[in-house]
Amino acid sequence: MKIKYQFTALVVIALGFFSGSSLLTEFLSDREFQKFQKGIAFTGYSRQAYASPAARLSLRHLKQTRASWISLLVTGYQDNIDSTYIDYSGALTPDDESLTGIIAYARQLGLKVMLKPHLDLLNDESHWRGQIGQNFDESLWQLWFSSYRDFILHYARLASLAGAEEFCLGCELDSTLKRSEDWLATIASIREVYKGRLVYADDQLETRPEAVTFWGALDFIGQDLYPTLSNKLQPSVSDLVAGWRRILPGLEALSTKWKKPVLITEIGYRSIKGGAINPWDWQKEGPVDLRVQRNGYEAALRTVRGRPYLRGMFWWQWFPDPAIGGATDTSFTPYRKPAQLVLALFYLFPL
Repeated sequence: MKIKYQFTALVVIALGFFSGSSLLTEFLSDREFQKFQKGIAFTGYSRQAYASPAARLSLRHLKQTRASWISLLVTGYQDNIDSTYIDYSGALTPDDESLTGIIAYARQLGLKVMLKPHLDLLNDESHWRGQIGQNFDESLWQLWFSSYRDFILHYARLASLAGAEEFCLGCELDSTLKRSEDWLATIASIREVYKGRLVYADDQLETRPEAVTFWGALDFIGQDLYPTLSNKLQPSVSDLVAGWRRILPGLEALSTKWKKPVLITEIGYRSIKGGAINPWDWQKEGPVDLRVQRNGYEAALRTVRGRPYLRGMFWWQWFPDPAIGGATDTSFTPYRKPAQLVLALFYLFPL
């Protein structure tokens, strides 16, 4: 009994020492940092995407999966891959009030938030964001990074003011990665206005795993993962788990080299025939296949469990419109599909 009381006294003394200082906050923050982030991407594409009662209803539905995190999408646009100006005030970009309101509501529900700005092309269907800058000379690079810093710092400040716990400072900007000094300068600028955890979302694990050279300046190694794990139209869970054995060593190698945990910043499957082949393909057409999506979820969730170098995953995607989903839907959302039940079951337990 004496030992018990001595221990209790030590705890009280320690809490008294920490209270009123940043040390207790940092200690608790580090404990949260160690937990696996059970995430889902919440994705809206209009000025008021997150402002409606329907969006809040959809977020409550998302919470029922037992997710502990959301990544919250906001997209800026440039006209084409050769443009140097980024606009984030247009009709397809959620406005600041909409974003701050849904961040506050997510936190009210007990969800933690990663704000995840994307950059897309407005009038260039033959290219994608990973090709931005491939034709730039030095002067154009300077103009583009100046515009990108304005864009990303705007949302870093918003994330700070709204209390978002993490911030993703770039996504799949493959052709820009050779500009490591520009990226390091951008990261330093973000650190001045945002004190939470930082990640970049790369998508080149299988093709150019060493493309990102600035992981050391971040808190996480982010990977958007949409690998073809099986060429079967209707692969079993076992088929897909076997495919993951090819992917995992690359993730572990990055974590070991940089001494940073890995976040799977995106992963997803559409509920469409052949959905496990090139799972990233949002334009694929075909009949509904709920099983291929379900099996993709189960295989991934079985695979990530108990791997200390993995710190979380964010499933792509969940819409603010609660009408999207269900048995006839072929999109990425698991809402009202068998994949949602699988997700809720695995998210019930530690990963």
